Amino acid sequence: MRLYNWAGKLRVPMINDLLHQRSKQITFWLRHKPERAGISLSGEGWADIPELLEAFVRAEDPLTREEFDNVVRLDQKKRFEVDGDRIRARYGHSLELDVKPHPGKPPAVIYHGTSKRYISRIMEKGLLPVKRQYVHLSPDKQDARSVGTRRDQEPVILQIAAHEAYDAGVQFYPRGKGVWMSDAIPPEFLQVLEEPANLDSDRKTPGEPRRRRPKGGFTINPVKNNR
Repeated sequence: MRLYNWAGKLRVPMINDLLHQRSKQITFWLRHKPERAGISLSGEGWADIPELLEAFVRAEDPLTREEFDNVVRLDQKKRFEVDGDRIRARYGHSLELDVKPHPGKPPAVIYHGTSKRYISRIMEKGLLPVKRQYVHLSPDKQDARSVGTRRDQEPVILQIAAHEAYDAGVQFYPRGKGVWMSDAIPPEFLQVLEEPANLDSDRKTPGEPRRRRPKGGFTINPVKNNR
């Protein structure tokens, strides 16, 4: 599909938006709701690409195999793994797969980017999968920062003593392209490597009224009643 503006020039931003939307749709089907696409996954999370192409037809957004391959190839988050005519999500599943990924020994140090509002709980409870099956880890600080900015413009970067955690029994799972997953990681293996200057002021103290954050991105402090 090639989209042009009124002057006949290729509309690159619009194409990028389309690629991003299709990438998110594939991710949703493979990680969370394959039944919404009318497809089935193998025990290891594989789906047939022809079935996914048919799902796009049913969704009234048909695309060719070449366009599908471009969506996967240009995905900057390394979310997909392709093997011939099948595809799966590397990480981020909320649905439970029948077959666990194969464990492996991680790099000595690995990273995780998170929001400021979660850091106190993480340093108390450890890194937990929460609504996902596994914890998503990054091979370097830059990737961790990129992941963290999805929830916070100034994320906290955690450094994980991965070899020590591995020796203590924490399972790590390589997912290709430098991406790693893990089971829960206890706090003794975590170190705050980078944190914003306003981290302490951003933490909510007991008894403090919750601040509302409207869509515009600014913060409204609750007005105290002085009567």
